[in-house]
Amino acid sequence: MKEAIAKKYRLIVKTLGYVGWALFWLLIWDIVVTADFMLFLDNKISLPLMPLTLLGSALVVLISFRNSSAYNRWWEARTLWGALVNSSRSFARQVLTLVDDPGSEVNPVKSTLLRRHVAYVNSLAAHLKGVPCPQELSAFVPAIEFERRGNSNNFANDILNGSAALLAGEYKAGRLDSIRLARLESTLVDLSNSQGGLERIANTPLPYPYVYFPRLFISLFCLIVPVGLVEALGWFTPLASTVVGFMLLAIERIGTDLQSPFRVSEHQIKMDAICETIEKNLESMQRDALGGERIG
Repeated sequence: MKEAIAKKYRLIVKTLGYVGWALFWLLIWDIVVTADFMLFLDNKISLPLMPLTLLGSALVVLISFRNSSAYNRWWEARTLWGALVNSSRSFARQVLTLVDDPGSEVNPVKSTLLRRHVAYVNSLAAHLKGVPCPQELSAFVPAIEFERRGNSNNFANDILNGSAALLAGEYKAGRLDSIRLARLESTLVDLSNSQGGLERIANTPLPYPYVYFPRLFISLFCLIVPVGLVEALGWFTPLASTVVGFMLLAIERIGTDLQSPFRVSEHQIKMDAICETIEKNLESMQRDALGGERIG
């Protein structure tokens, strides 16, 4: 029983904390407006509710357009990461089955390509977040290549190009024919297309009015609501006005988080978890096909 109560308490705190301090200051404003009207305003004035109703209706339409656009960005980003997972599995399968081994030995380039691919997806995640490439990736690519990351504006793309060069070398060595090389190159193109779509979302913010106008109008609406309700609700105004404001502020915060799917937030796409899934998939495929050890 105590555990259930504690769980509900944490849920309530998390829900209220999602909006942040804006909800607290809104409550203070509602109390100030209500106390001033009820205690210090001698001549009660009649405030029409029609302007408030019209403003609220227009605000709902504006927020709906903005949040719909934000969600479409978030969902497209998640879809592209899903396609990247599928293409990664296809690439690993093709590397393990289409690249020939020299004699009776296992071709070492297979493990090299899988390690490079783990580095590729992790460096892509760091690139989308706008953070430096993790030092841990030095175990997956040659040291000389890893040191060049600081001079590259797109290290993930450099890794992909290096993998393509390795495959071209296998073709020249006769361990890949033109048909199998073309199939592998097609999968690399799919990876590159997914990366391009993710970069487009990361580098193209929503238009200015979509971002700031809803925030501005929600703030104005929250300031006006207690003024319009206080005559009818009296001392209950802070409760009703804060609940209305909480819903609008929460919707605005959700839209703000969704419009930037790679930025740290409650709704951030879990790219690290996806990269870990890809690494585990590739490791399992390598172990089953080659009997090898861990990729890293």
